[in-house]
Amino acid sequence: MNSINRRSVLLAGLGVAGTGALAACSNSGSGGTGSGSGSNALVSPSGAAVAAAEKKRTGTGRQQKLTLTAAPAVIDLGGGVRPRTWAFDGRTPGKEVRLSVGDTLVAELSNQLPDRTATSIHWHGIALRDDMDGVPPTTQTAVRAGSTFTYRFIADAPGTYFFHPHVGVQLDRGLYAPLIVEDPKETLDHDDEWVVLLDDWVDGVTGTPDEVFAELRQGMGGMDMGGAKFMLMGAESDLLGGDAGDVKYPYHLVNGRVATDPDVYTGKPGKKVRLRIVNAGGDTAYRVALGGHRLTVTHTDGFPVRHREVDALLVGMGERYDVLVTLGDGVFPLVALAEGKDANALALVRTGSGAPRRRRSARRSSTA
Repeated sequence: MNSINRRSVLLAGLGVAGTGALAACSNSGSGGTGSGSGSNALVSPSGAAVAAAEKKRTGTGRQQKLTLTAAPAVIDLGGGVRPRTWAFDGRTPGKEVRLSVGDTLVAELSNQLPDRTATSIHWHGIALRDDMDGVPPTTQTAVRAGSTFTYRFIADAPGTYFFHPHVGVQLDRGLYAPLIVEDPKETLDHDDEWVVLLDDWVDGVTGTPDEVFAELRQGMGGMDMGGAKFMLMGAESDLLGGDAGDVKYPYHLVNGRVATDPDVYTGKPGKKVRLRIVNAGGDTAYRVALGGHRLTVTHTDGFPVRHREVDALLVGMGERYDVLVTLGDGVFPLVALAEGKDANALALVRTGSGAPRRRRSARRSSTA
């Protein structure tokens, strides 16, 4: 089936997504064989340049093996919101993958998506050999429905990452999860970690990502008298240079939870916590703040930076930030303001006595 990359959704909203962009960012319809290469491959995995680069990677010899099954699911977003979507192993976000720098990740993708839908996994932010990068048709052939493909690579760069398909608008259906590469030699002092995944959500609530894209492609000239169902008008932000996005989302999520039934992190006063913040959203930048606290930025997109203390942090789509925070005593809102959209996502930080058990960041749900 023909599919259009999610990046084209943003371009279409700006009125500049033409046929050239679609040709460059789409699956041509020739289903993948699971081999990771094909007639449309631009770089040979057996090439000398690839071999030379791989020799420079330093590995520990340890392997972490897992299977990721992409399939339809009914997930629980909290507050009685249970949309039908696509997910890895029946949950959104997918289960966190965590390994040490130099370890080899061996991840088998099993494509159980409907309607002969091809897919892939892109390891967002990690520099990889092309046939493991998961961007059809540029770096691999898409994995056909009903087939499998095994990704294998040395995670030689520590940092905060995430993974998702790079076919159509599949990320916007809930196919994403955090990937954390730890550095045993890192000297950053903290007592605990909390991975915070942000997302804008439409699938199974007011429509599907494909329906959103179809409306954006029509533009204002294609709207009937009933007006736009998904298109957002007047979203502006000086911080973003004007345009703040083009899509109306019914929900904005932190760790797969709606604001009325939020994810809760439970800690102790005075403890220093490392927040690993990931924006998995498709059309929304988030301004993130923790009530009553200042945040110390330590890393951006996996790389250490000179520490900077801030009140709030603007996180664009696909960006990751690591911050340190020393917790106060009480209950505090972690707010992710949808920049320019008059909406927000919410989680809670709770310290002190009598705190409830920490809620899981992702839940297993029933299959559709």
